[in-house]
Amino acid sequence: MSKLLFWIGVILVTLVVMRIVARHASSRHHRPLQPKKRNAPKRYEAMVQCAHCGVHLPSTDALHYNGKTWCSQEHARLGQPK
Repeated sequence: MSKLLFWIGVILVTLVVMRIVARHASSRHHRPLQPKKRNAPKRYEAMVQCAHCGVHLPSTDALHYNGKTWCSQEHARLGQPK
């Protein structure tokens, strides 16, 4: 009797493994083939420093006012520390 249960277990495990492998293989077949894209060149941006607090931030995120660079409107309003 124990041999029968052993073989039933082996068969069930085999069927489960086969089902997992088949599902994985079918999902790979249904994906459209796309050429590998090269990584786009990284765009570097100039970093600037806030005239009030000294924090560095990208130039496009900074406020440029009166020839100085600021990280926020509040710091532009406060001006340079003395």
